[in-house]
Amino acid sequence: MVTQKLRIVVMNGQKIIQALVNNEWETTGTIKKAEEGIKPGIYNIYLAKIPEDKKQYEGKILYVDKENEVFYQQTGKDFIVHRLNMVNGKPVAGNDVVVEYDGEKANIAQNDSLKKKRVLKI
Repeated sequence: MVTQKLRIVVMNGQKIIQALVNNEWETTGTIKKAEEGIKPGIYNIYLAKIPEDKKQYEGKILYVDKENEVFYQQTGKDFIVHRLNMVNGKPVAGNDVVVEYDGEKANIAQNDSLKKKRVLKI
């Protein structure tokens, strides 16, 4: 798993990945356009938890780290780090998804927020 402390800074439609080096945050890589749906803020993804078996995680994918073969998902105020080789499907940053673990594999599905909205009939 990832040993480096990472955070994502999103502002003005731009996204920066930063790593903690000698107690200072340094930008790693290039500044990129933030994916649609990711709100401005600082995301301390180094606090991400490892997913548990027989559990499902619902939330937005913040960052797909192909180099370390993981992706980060925000579930409420928490972050979960998923391994790419454990998941059936292709995670896309900015998408709201449900990741459900069942033994050796996890399934990823688009979160249909329309089902959660109540319909008022007049």
